[in-house]
Amino acid sequence: MNPANRTGRRSRWYWAGAAIAIFGLVIAAVVMVWDWNWFRPLLEARLSAALGRAVAMERLEVRPGRVTNLTAYGVTLANPAGFEGPDLATIPRVNSGFEVDTWWRSNRIVLPAIELDEPRFNVIRTRTGENNLLSSSGPSTIEIGGIDIRNGTAHVHDVLEQSDVTFAIDTHHTGNEGALVVEGKGTHARQPISFHAIGGTLLALRDATKPYPVNIELANGETRITLKGHIQDPLALRGADLNLVLSGPDMELLLPVTGIATPKTPPYRISGRLDFANGQVKLSNIVGKVGSSDLNGELSIDPRGARPILTGSLLSHRVDMQDLGGFIGSEPGRTTTPGQSPRQIEQVRRAEADPRLLPTTPISLPKVRAADVHITYQGEKIIGGKAPFDSVSAKMDIDDGHIRLSPLRLGAGGGALSGTIDLMPAGELVEADVDVKLEHVNIANLLAAAGFGGGQGTIDGTAKVKGRGASLSGILSHGDGAFHAVMPMGGNINALLVDLLGVELGRAFFAAIGMPEKEGIRCMVADFVLQRGILVSRALEVDTTDHIVAGGGRIDIAREAMELTLRTDPKHFTIGTLATPIVISGYFKDLHFAPTPELALRSGAAAGLGFLLPPAALLPTIQFGVGENSPCAAGKQRVRTR
Repeated sequence: MNPANRTGRRSRWYWAGAAIAIFGLVIAAVVMVWDWNWFRPLLEARLSAALGRAVAMERLEVRPGRVTNLTAYGVTLANPAGFEGPDLATIPRVNSGFEVDTWWRSNRIVLPAIELDEPRFNVIRTRTGENNLLSSSGPSTIEIGGIDIRNGTAHVHDVLEQSDVTFAIDTHHTGNEGALVVEGKGTHARQPISFHAIGGTLLALRDATKPYPVNIELANGETRITLKGHIQDPLALRGADLNLVLSGPDMELLLPVTGIATPKTPPYRISGRLDFANGQVKLSNIVGKVGSSDLNGELSIDPRGARPILTGSLLSHRVDMQDLGGFIGSEPGRTTTPGQSPRQIEQVRRAEADPRLLPTTPISLPKVRAADVHITYQGEKIIGGKAPFDSVSAKMDIDDGHIRLSPLRLGAGGGALSGTIDLMPAGELVEADVDVKLEHVNIANLLAAAGFGGGQGTIDGTAKVKGRGASLSGILSHGDGAFHAVMPMGGNINALLVDLLGVELGRAFFAAIGMPEKEGIRCMVADFVLQRGILVSRALEVDTTDHIVAGGGRIDIAREAMELTLRTDPKHFTIGTLATPIVISGYFKDLHFAPTPELALRSGAAAGLGFLLPPAALLPTIQFGVGENSPCAAGKQRVRTR
């Protein structure tokens, strides 16, 4: 071989080897001085843009690969721009995978799994509703497969809801299975709150092929909520199979938890199946008890509008009307209602001892405006003491605080009290428009409710009231309207009720020893007008086969005071009859009768009042009426011209 050629070849190998050596030295030098933290500002910028808040980290470590492993130390997630307070999160260590090829092809950031060591979160919502958790940067471009949290804490301070709760968050692993465990304690709506939840790992949220387990127990004050079951697709809120149980002393206390205002109630326990569909939360197969009443049906809540919308249909097979007292501002339940706490029993006792009868509790318009409501309710049988009605049904609609009950029906055998009640917000007050009628209600029901003997016959009537006030008492105290009532020929009433009015001592004696007589009613007429809270009689007469009972007077609703005069005149001479007028006066809960020389006279006056105005204290609020074409029209005219 030519020596020159051999020399040239050695020269090329020499330079190639030198180049390789130099390249190796360069690589070695780069490796020796390389720092992945050079890319930290770029990663911080991308994360900040994606999350809508500043993201900073003290140190970054990288293990390259198709799914590159990133470990960041001293990570801080700041609040959105302009939001004051502690940073949203500080995390000593974050470890995550990063799909480089996905980012290179589509510019999307995909993190298959994230591990957070001892993260500390501070979630704040101000009085104006602003919060540091959500930002206005638009939807995030970061896709997270799952999050594994180790020994984390979250402090949630919500000024608007008066909440201050600290949560301990940890992911527990058993073999290949994992569970997210959350424990919380603090205060919510000025009540102590505790929270315990066990669910699948956050990674399982994205797996729509496997149901996500849910087991939540929450106690807010005396309110208890449990939620157990599975959700097929939790991120899309689809395919839920959850059992919800609510219990507590008063459903009014549910407002801070549900956002839906509920009137005051006795103790309750309700269960049902919770599901999500079309953006709504649905509670079906409701089975429960509220006080002495059962409750069944279904409800749904649509939270997407300016106000939540609650719709549903509820049914009670047996309902105690005392349990519904909160709807008119009175104390619900009885001292014997199951589950009543000593405090609730004392509240009922105080209400019973209160000299005022009509509820004075103001209607809370902010609570009423908290949600729009469209519910139908039916109580098949009224129980619990003497009541003139045996069933109840109503359709209630609330739109921006405007309450309408239409139709409202209280059944009584073959008859009913039916009509509409309209309550319209007017500043801080409520304007009420009530239009009801009484159709064919048996007198026996009313006498039994008043605690007196039997009778036969039916009463018909109408009533209209308009008023403005902050409570039921205030509305009626400023109300205008009228009522008319009639009991046509064909009825009869326990003779004791009539005879004692005329102090017919002999017949009263026989009635008192268990030998009551019946006296046929030819006609009963009651005609009252309501002007600015004063109820004044225009006609008041009972025409029986043997007597004429006539009277008149006025009832001051604001003062809850009345003064009525009743006089019984026999149609024929009876020994022992004293045709002395009886004056019924005083307050609704403390009426006096005069003259009252004997106990029998006092009892008779009460019985007569119970018949004429059944029950006496409810006359200002449930006003029965009569049409002009009634068979008693002539009697009504006669009373007016007496």
